[in-house]
Amino acid sequence: MKFTPLDKRIWIKGLTLECPLGEALGDCPLNALRHLPVPQMNQTINRLPDQKVNSIVEIHQQCFNDRLK
Repeated sequence: MKFTPLDKRIWIKGLTLECPLGEALGDCPLNALRHLPVPQMNQTINRLPDQKVNSIVEIHQQCFNDRLK
């Protein structure tokens, strides 16, 4: 399944609200956004370049797979 840039941004917004594995690791790139009010967090994610969005999704997928092992 191929995700659109919008799909990825929506996914990142959910990940920013809550790590699916409970406690986010200290080096999670979304930690910098977690303290923001939701409207500001949404604006920040909406303004990210597609390359950064793709990078965050890749980091999440790798982290998720590593932590499940």
